[in-house]
Amino acid sequence: MNNKNLYLITLMFLGFMLYVQWQKDYNQPIVDTSQSQKSANNNDLIVDEVLTPTTSDVAVDEEDIPQPLNSDNNVPAVSENKQQSTRVIATVDTPLLKLEFTDKGAALVYAELKKYPLKKKEAAHVILMDHRDSHFKAVAGLVAQNTQFTHNDLYKTTTPKIVVTEGKTEVKFTHETSEGRVEKTYLIDANSYAIKLTQHLTNKTNENWNVSEYQQLMRNNPWAGKDPSFTDAGRYSFKGVGYFDAEEGYETKSFDDLQEETVSTTLAAESWVAMVQHYFFVGIIPTTSNSKLVAKKTNSSTFPYLAQITTTNKSVPSGSTEVFESTWYVGPKLQKELPEIAKGLDLTVDYGVFTAISKPLFWVLEKIHGLVGNWGWSIVLLTVLIKLMFFKLSEAQYKSMARMRKLQPRITTLKERYKDDKQKFNQEMMALYQKEKVNPLGGCLPILIQIPVFIALYWVLLESVELRQAPFILWLQDLSTPDPYFILPAINAAAMIMTQRLSPTPGMDPMQAKIMKAMPIVFSIMFAFFQSGLVLYWAVNSVLSLAQQWVITKRIEEQDSGK
Repeated sequence: MNNKNLYLITLMFLGFMLYVQWQKDYNQPIVDTSQSQKSANNNDLIVDEVLTPTTSDVAVDEEDIPQPLNSDNNVPAVSENKQQSTRVIATVDTPLLKLEFTDKGAALVYAELKKYPLKKKEAAHVILMDHRDSHFKAVAGLVAQNTQFTHNDLYKTTTPKIVVTEGKTEVKFTHETSEGRVEKTYLIDANSYAIKLTQHLTNKTNENWNVSEYQQLMRNNPWAGKDPSFTDAGRYSFKGVGYFDAEEGYETKSFDDLQEETVSTTLAAESWVAMVQHYFFVGIIPTTSNSKLVAKKTNSSTFPYLAQITTTNKSVPSGSTEVFESTWYVGPKLQKELPEIAKGLDLTVDYGVFTAISKPLFWVLEKIHGLVGNWGWSIVLLTVLIKLMFFKLSEAQYKSMARMRKLQPRITTLKERYKDDKQKFNQEMMALYQKEKVNPLGGCLPILIQIPVFIALYWVLLESVELRQAPFILWLQDLSTPDPYFILPAINAAAMIMTQRLSPTPGMDPMQAKIMKAMPIVFSIMFAFFQSGLVLYWAVNSVLSLAQQWVITKRIEEQDSGK
């Protein structure tokens, strides 16, 4: 097989693999936007008067409230006349996050990621959660066989506004009835996206309770029916529910999947559930084992997609107080930090079927970045390392090509001699290869081996939030977007054209030759829409391959000429 035919087949295979990967049940993403607000530059805890919620009649979503585990299904119904509202009664500003909580359920309904501009050099930040626009919130409650304290209850707080620049702070909410009292406390670290949630339940009745804690993520699908541009890398990323336990590992259900099926399963120890999207996610990590997971879609709700975890019962004797604890993660998919928060949490960075290659690639890339401090140069050095790894294989490939190049005049003669008998020409050409000990398939293996590496790196650059908006040099100020001046695609095209001139073309008909000459232009146009980080890898790889092939070809020519 000559190198140009092999190159064409390889690139067609690469395009097919990328197409297959892109077409997996992914929706097209958009990112909610809003103008960022300035945070105060002090550590003051601003305490106002106790806020009593203003009420208005709102129907209750009874189906969102689970039954306690191990119960006899004798759960009291929610009163239809209960007064409800969804007024924001507390805000928390940290260097990383701006959060908002409502009186209804003391729910987390807004999360702004202050370290992640929506677009580079713009003031607006990524809004990960917003109950008003994106219909996305996180709620928690407590249920027993004979009582319940749900996310439909109204809470009040004495700390309506908190601004903190360092350390940890608490925001507390309380709800009290004649039966009991619930105090929800969110412990927020100024330097972390992990939030500790504690619910203190006091039993004021003469009965003993067996209480389950439930927590749930509720949202819509803002990507449904959207058609972002081809250059939007996030359109190919997974969006939906991801869940994990130590026994079964990580599983996902896209929003499309949840339209067709409901997930209802038991999770073992070290479990969590998350609503996942490109670069970011919101996760719930319970502290207890053997929790029940339900993930589903309810068409009648403004928050149709539900991911709910219900923990095993705890005994709350009459007159006593019991504590329920968990962790919420609201932020980016930072691969170095996530495993420290919960086992398997880094699996939200979904590299697909190439995870076994992508994860080591990112690990090496991150280590190089730790030394050079620039993701662009890290990609260049990673390319060099990969090239060194395949050096011997590439050397065999280029030696085979150089020998085929030497045979080119004799093959041309055979082609003229048997121009009317293609079968005879192929037989004579193969006989010539055998006589000269040239393997026409000698260039296959190195290229075929590099195909999964290339695709794996594609997913590393697609999924790694660490490379989002990362600058390189001069005109390349965002490696996660296409090259604005198409310089890298042009460099790659030039390297491909020069490589073609060094490559033999035995038996290639005129139509094939025209196609191969067009390939540099075709792929330059295709690469114009790829992330510049990926094109940087391919362009550097092409230049290194060209240099290696030129050196080997010249060396063999000099050896054959007796020098």
